[in-house]
Amino acid sequence: MTPEPLGGDLDEPGRALFTDLYQLTMLQAYAEHGLTARATFELYVRSLPERRNYLIACGLEDALAYLEGLRFGEEALAALERGGRFPASFLDWLAGLRFTGDVYAMPEGTPAFAGAPLLTVEAPLPEAQLAETYLLNQLHLQTVIASKGARIVEAGPGRPGVGVRAPRAPRPPP
Repeated sequence: MTPEPLGGDLDEPGRALFTDLYQLTMLQAYAEHGLTARATFELYVRSLPERRNYLIACGLEDALAYLEGLRFGEEALAALERGGRFPASFLDWLAGLRFTGDVYAMPEGTPAFAGAPLLTVEAPLPEAQLAETYLLNQLHLQTVIASKGARIVEAGPGRPGVGVRAPRAPRPPP
């Protein structure tokens, strides 16, 4: 049995809507002006938390699965249409949007240090822009959890460890 990604069912109609209004309005501008040049962005740790020498990169597999399944389904498009903010031409454009870019990532579970990219995305500008919010969320949440687990194991080598509370980090709905 293959475990389900932490982000939930990737075929869920609203998955592409795990973004914010800013990203959608930027996509609308890109679509209206034909701005589809390739863009590159990196997700990395700017600085490490105090008294920590590394983090454990995690969430990369879920990020890739999200990108492979990224699309606006009928329900997501209907929700945007009901909002009345976007013209039909933009919604038609969104209906055909798929991620076609390239992704370079650290292997899951790799120690990560300040300044080293956990993930690099090279994609047409609208695709990269849309993916940003979800990728930031997933990598942050899962890296926090994995890093906490590593610290527990490091603090008590050879002993079982239990986290005392869930990390205070948001995640997408299941």
